[in-house]
Amino acid sequence: MSIALEIRGLCKRYVAGVHGCLAAANVLRGIDIVLREGDVHVIVGPAGSGKSTLMLCAAGLLTSDGGEVRWFGDVSRASGARRALYHHAGVDLLRTGAIHESHVHLLDVESAGVATDVIDAWIAERQDCGDAVLIASRDDAIATRIGARISTLRGGRLQSVVTAPLTARVAEAALG
Repeated sequence: MSIALEIRGLCKRYVAGVHGCLAAANVLRGIDIVLREGDVHVIVGPAGSGKSTLMLCAAGLLTSDGGEVRWFGDVSRASGARRALYHHAGVDLLRTGAIHESHVHLLDVESAGVATDVIDAWIAERQDCGDAVLIASRDDAIATRIGARISTLRGGRLQSVVTAPLTARVAEAALG
């Protein structure tokens, strides 16, 4: 399967203030993510950890300060606008993108307000279509339910990656 979303060295910094009184926050520090068609990856972190900023950069809706985002091998924002769909409300899950073309779906679960069974069914449908799904959540339970890769975002860095299905298979093998 081809690479749907590739993020390399993504950095984002917010600066606020006026003249000689400025404050800065490095929200994303060298983020690397690769999603292939059909992949599901969940980014877990506390409120304010940069999950939504990461999602907006991955959708091409927010310009990063460094690094690169590629959608199906293309770095143009026009490609991002066509092939990446950012979902921030439950009604957004109805958007699937153009037929006969794979997409990257970026789902911010905190703001979605959708029942978990609806999200699970939607994710399975997107995978069946060959789309990649990147989810931002405060709770890794969604990743455990759907068997997705899990990364933790803290201090602007992805600190760990866990593959949920591997744990389940180990438990099944131990029981069998």
